[in-house]
Amino acid sequence: MSALRYVILRHDGVSEPHFDLMIETYPGSMLSTWRLQQWPIDQRAEATRLRDHRRLYLDYEGEIGGHRGFVHRVAAGNCEVAVGEENVWTVKLLTGAPPQTFSLRPIDAERWEISTSQS
Repeated sequence: MSALRYVILRHDGVSEPHFDLMIETYPGSMLSTWRLQQWPIDQRAEATRLRDHRRLYLDYEGEIGGHRGFVHRVAAGNCEVAVGEENVWTVKLLTGAPPQTFSLRPIDAERWEISTSQS
């Protein structure tokens, strides 16, 4: 399994500041994205699934056009991703942040649950 890239961005300058978790699903793919209210994750929390984002966010920091705030990179690196039964995602951060394994489980189309454990 080849390592994929991820980034966690702090999104400020909007009505509800938050963190965006963005992950490749295969090398060169668009970024699967979830909005998180906190980072780091140390307990179960709700995440909001957003539309896939462009790859430029893997390296971008700064203002987002259209008065949509600005983003700052909190962590970035390599990860492993597996999607299992019932669309449960397992994401293992390998570099760029303390090693962790996340589980992302859909509640409905937009609402997901994220939980993590130290690797």
